[in-house]
Amino acid sequence: MTGVAIIFESFNPLLAPASLAIGPIEFDSPQWLWLIPIGWALVVWIGWKTIAGLSSWARRAALLVRLIVVLLLSLAMAEPRSRDRAEKIAVNILADVSDSIPPGKKLANDRYVAEVVQQYRTGEDQVGVITIAEDAYVQRLPGRHNSGIERLYVGETSATNLAAAIQLALAVRPGDAGYRILLISDGRETVGNLLEAAQAAKVLGVPIDVLPIVYRYASEAIVEDIIVPTTARKGETVNLRVRITGTTDIPGTIYLSRNGEPIDLDPDSNSMGVPVLVERGANVYTVPVPMQRAGPQQFQARFEPDDPDADAIPHNNRAMAVTFVGGEGKVLILAPDRAEAQQLVELLTNARIATEFRTPEQGPKTLTEFSGYDAVILNNVPAYSFSLAQMEAMRRYVHDIGGGLIMVGGPDSLGAGSWMGTPIEDALPIRLDPPEKKQMQRGALVMVMHSIEMAQGVYFGKKTAEAAVDALTRLDYAGIVESRVYGGSAEWVHPLVELGDKVAIRQSINKLVFGDMIDFDPSLQLALTGLTNIDAGQKLVIVISDGDPSLSRNLITKFKKNNITISTVGVNPHSARDLNTLRYMADQTGGNFYAVSNAKVSTIPEIFFKEAQTVRRPLIWEGDPFQPVMQPVVSEPMVGIPAVPPLTGYVVAADRQGGLAIVTLRGIENDPIAAHWQYGMGRTFVFASDIGARWTTMWTQWPQFQAFWEQHVRWVMRASGDAKVRVLTENQGDVTSITLEALTPDGDRLNFASMIGRVARPDGGAEDFEFVQTAPGVYQARFKSDAAGTYLMNIRYAAPDGRGGQIEGNVQASVSRPFADEFRALSDNAALLMQVAEITGGRVLPAVPGDPGANLWRRDGIEMPIATKSLWLAIALAGIGMFLLDVAVRRVRIDLVAIGHAAVGLFKAGTVTTGRQMQSLHEARDKARRRMAHAESPDDESAPPAARPRDKKAAAAKFEATEEQLRAARSGSILDTEPTKPAKPSQKKPDAETEEEGMSRLLKAKRRAREEFKE
Repeated sequence: MTGVAIIFESFNPLLAPASLAIGPIEFDSPQWLWLIPIGWALVVWIGWKTIAGLSSWARRAALLVRLIVVLLLSLAMAEPRSRDRAEKIAVNILADVSDSIPPGKKLANDRYVAEVVQQYRTGEDQVGVITIAEDAYVQRLPGRHNSGIERLYVGETSATNLAAAIQLALAVRPGDAGYRILLISDGRETVGNLLEAAQAAKVLGVPIDVLPIVYRYASEAIVEDIIVPTTARKGETVNLRVRITGTTDIPGTIYLSRNGEPIDLDPDSNSMGVPVLVERGANVYTVPVPMQRAGPQQFQARFEPDDPDADAIPHNNRAMAVTFVGGEGKVLILAPDRAEAQQLVELLTNARIATEFRTPEQGPKTLTEFSGYDAVILNNVPAYSFSLAQMEAMRRYVHDIGGGLIMVGGPDSLGAGSWMGTPIEDALPIRLDPPEKKQMQRGALVMVMHSIEMAQGVYFGKKTAEAAVDALTRLDYAGIVESRVYGGSAEWVHPLVELGDKVAIRQSINKLVFGDMIDFDPSLQLALTGLTNIDAGQKLVIVISDGDPSLSRNLITKFKKNNITISTVGVNPHSARDLNTLRYMADQTGGNFYAVSNAKVSTIPEIFFKEAQTVRRPLIWEGDPFQPVMQPVVSEPMVGIPAVPPLTGYVVAADRQGGLAIVTLRGIENDPIAAHWQYGMGRTFVFASDIGARWTTMWTQWPQFQAFWEQHVRWVMRASGDAKVRVLTENQGDVTSITLEALTPDGDRLNFASMIGRVARPDGGAEDFEFVQTAPGVYQARFKSDAAGTYLMNIRYAAPDGRGGQIEGNVQASVSRPFADEFRALSDNAALLMQVAEITGGRVLPAVPGDPGANLWRRDGIEMPIATKSLWLAIALAGIGMFLLDVAVRRVRIDLVAIGHAAVGLFKAGTVTTGRQMQSLHEARDKARRRMAHAESPDDESAPPAARPRDKKAAAAKFEATEEQLRAARSGSILDTEPTKPAKPSQKKPDAETEEEGMSRLLKAKRRAREEFKE
């Protein structure tokens, strides 16, 4: 940049602009430049007098150096920066990859971009890629070597957030290049506001070019929804209305199912569906359905066209809805077998509480299924009986839907059942890890991993290791051994150490390769050595293998001697003999042997989980009967129970911090045995002992045995309430409106009620909402429902009954959005994209990449950025250096002329040859000899008398200078002085005293000369 550019933002009294650019230099604080003329004037005016004692050349040098110091320091204070205008262009391509884009159009866009990049990009120009779906992700930052659209991870594609993509593109804008954005989309946004993002790009001066994806579906049928009442009574027949919108006449069939079971809509034919003709526009089909069962009834409607080509988007041909059929409250009991739950079933049946028994495998899988029960009881059930999704659904059932949860202890429950670290532990009023203060024996586990030679073998192998780790506590020890290559030596993939937060061992599990070993001994020897050196109550080795490695029986004897158990899992053996090797290891050490076929490989993680639990037995306390201590707390479920019978065992746990949980019974060392609390909208209760099977045999004869359990179960059960409530829902775009009509048991309007709702979203989230009374007995609320799926609501109400009492209860409802709004788009919205281009000064690119208008790197309309680099430090250091030089010139009296001559002499000395140097030395030596010979000649009368030798001793005597000669030395050369008269030669021989006196006089003369020189 040439010339002077001044940017005036504001003025101050010194008339200094906000910034000043002079050529390639820019000053951020140019007001400090006023110091240059002012400082120079002061330096010349004051400095010329203060340095008058110097020679003329020294005064000029000092003045020049001081002026330079003022200049550099003033420049540094003005904050100088170097300026470099960019010449290259960076283009960020925003590619819409959401489900609304036809697959063929996505491929065409990829080819378009690749051709444009190859044809028009030159030099240092850059290209980057950002994909657009529900979220925007940077696939490639702008760079020279990118050549097209890449899709590494695009996230959820059931929504389109164009605004987020624009914001992300502005955030990654390079500072050293001109910038353009290319938006490739159909313009159908379901999240965000594109026009607001375009305004932000306009403010930043970034043009947005657009390439509209144009399409239109001429023939399409959309199942909009199923309209059902949110609540119904058992035995009632309700009308289900299925709404379908068509763009043209499309013949097809409607199918309907309830809770996954098909409903026969046409008993007179072999088809379960009913044929219909979807006409252009809105169509409504009504189907009467009797409500024969209580609980949630989930309905699904599906439309199938006779001609698949007549319906372009199959994703929008389904709809779902849920109706909650009222009935008496029901409790679900989950136990490993009927015998385990029999005592509890009889207790609740006698208390007239409806119960349903199921094994964990038969239990609910989804949140909707769990919501059909008022409470769920887990009776001595281990954690591995449920999937992680089931555990999360159970937790949300309590926290978000208001259900009740009871966990009853036993050898496979609570901490002994490895529930710690699961979502369920968050819902319990106690901590499942034992207290750190307890000196409890810890378990130690070593996993020996051999190759699993089957499909997805590595995947299932890692899952088995994760399952075993999940069964242990943070205080237990665990290690992993494997041979990473065929025939290689065994090694610790994870050393045998305390688990802690389990992060390290999970990382080691991810690194497992399941190499093939030829000999069990090296791996087992490592495990034996590690476990022998560990202080643990239970020591276990789990081996998973096909059984073909060789085995030393002497090594197994050592395991028996050290009380270390080996359990083995045989997978895909080559022969029955291989399984015998694994069976031998287990039998000799007291472990378990499992033979797993290819069809049962998915059960391996469960096996590892169960085996790892054997190191958890220290979590169980068993002993002589003792009396649990009743706690002096106010507890609703313990009303009327003054004491409880003795126990002989329980699962050890710890108190939960925070003081919100209520512990009613405590055991040995103050361990919590019975505790309850409010968790979200629901309630949970934990009893660390069992129900009559092992540790509470004395409780079965206790008169209050039934009262104890009935009161706790009724306390956790979701209250149904006596009010008559009807819930109506309506989808309004991304928001659902809820209208609730409430009546008292007498049929009057229920007014002044406090109503709080909580909705469980299909994406796993949840949110609260409040109702506002809008009319007598009518309450309304709204919540966001932008994701596809089923939204389950629990509404809790409380209102005065007019007689001094209160009406309380819960109401359940649901809203379904069967598919994303992406699949409702039947045509593009190119008009929105053109509006964005107009707002930002961008272009609408031609559909043909060969058109010159498709050049993405055009410079017109682009404000090229100027890169700046701070020069403050360099100039400040230079100023400091010049300041030191200024001090040296004025104080040290540096002879700059002499330094200059010396420097020149050094350079000249380099050019003188060695021969000339030697010649000069010879001439000097000859001249010295001639002078000495002349001085020694007795015939030379012209020589001074002092130079004439008197004798050999006199010639050897030191020369003694006279006062005149010393004064002459100070003013000039001693050779210029008049010769002194020679003293008469002494007739005596000089002795030592005479010589000493001469020496002392010479030293005194030297000292006087030195002192006078200093003066």
